[in-house]
Amino acid sequence: MKTRLFTCFLVALMPFMLLAQTKNTVSEVRDYREIDGKIIISCLVNGEEADFVLDLAGQSAILPEYAEKLKLVLDSSEQIPHNDFQYKKVLVTKTVSINSISFGNSAFSNGIEVFVLGDEPYLRELGVIGIIGGALFRNVVLTIDSRRKKITMSQPYRPAYMKLDHRIRAKLLQGSGMECQVMIDGMVFSCILDTWANGLIEFNESDFARLKSAKGNVVPVSTGYAKALESSQTKNIGQCDFVLETFKNINVPMNPSLVYSVLGAGILKYGILSVDYLRQTVYFQPFDLEKVKDDVIENHVVVESGKMNEITGVYFREHIHDYMKGTDFIFKGDKPVVIDFWASWCGPCMKLLPVMEQLAAKYKDQVIFLKVNADKEKELCNKFNINAFPTLFFLPVNGKPIVEIGADPVKYEKIIEQLLK
Repeated sequence: MKTRLFTCFLVALMPFMLLAQTKNTVSEVRDYREIDGKIIISCLVNGEEADFVLDLAGQSAILPEYAEKLKLVLDSSEQIPHNDFQYKKVLVTKTVSINSISFGNSAFSNGIEVFVLGDEPYLRELGVIGIIGGALFRNVVLTIDSRRKKITMSQPYRPAYMKLDHRIRAKLLQGSGMECQVMIDGMVFSCILDTWANGLIEFNESDFARLKSAKGNVVPVSTGYAKALESSQTKNIGQCDFVLETFKNINVPMNPSLVYSVLGAGILKYGILSVDYLRQTVYFQPFDLEKVKDDVIENHVVVESGKMNEITGVYFREHIHDYMKGTDFIFKGDKPVVIDFWASWCGPCMKLLPVMEQLAAKYKDQVIFLKVNADKEKELCNKFNINAFPTLFFLPVNGKPIVEIGADPVKYEKIIEQLLK
């Protein structure tokens, strides 16, 4: 009887569990362009706007002339073997450091190394300065809708219109390549998601050898990032299955430049793709399976003097410090600020919050008091390596943050009196 009641309870609870899994705290939608089948996105590099090709199976890399124009710091003067690009045989010459690179407000990285490419005239024809790999999107769920030419970046879950049952497990490889399985004529193959490849499927030599039963036709296939084409073989297959979709009569070419076989950008012609790097899950569904409604969540925060105000990561970047634009902490405010990073499961945090409310009232109009829910703002906490709670930031108008850990209101009031008033 108890078992039956518990089962009924779970069934009744399921819709709410599913709703919880699709509720995002951040959702941002950005446009992209498509040129010659390539996804072109506009990023900020050290504060300068520049166009890149999105290559989920690639790593971030730029053309040599832009390394000089952007005055990027050289990391190595020695020639780097082309196989260091991991999943493709692409010629790179060295690495340089980029202080900050971002796409929209949600995807960014600071102090990263990027490859400098060898001569790649095709990229110049596309009008881009380089390639952006999947690593930039490791902290968001990346959704690509080619019908609308939209990229959605959501946290912590996929967009609500992506169906939960239209998913497969994937494997996150080094360098942020996402490996997932496809079935071709009854045979299972592992492929990396690759938005550079224009076709649906491209095989490397070893996988093609498994598939091939008779000599195929000769077709041109790109190598690396060059437009120059090489001759290779192709195999016509009867059926390709991916997630819950089936594709018929597909030509699978063999591309000798591939280290891994790839599921290419051709999949985007058939539906919407979501890549959840954190949970190592890939979603895919036809365009018309569900009505697409952008659940863009506003991060509007009203801060009142004399109260503990809960803020978001977006508010932090806009009003406290924009860590997307550099690693040095530069406080934007014109009044001293106290920020309490807390968690609902943290006993000392819950005891400290009422005391902080009292301090906020006591120092009204002198000091701004803010709080950050660590469960909701994991990316912000990770950025500052905050893993112990409560952690407090005391920010004087001209100066660096004073960081304290623990619940010690007497000590904190002394800091306010001595350093912030």
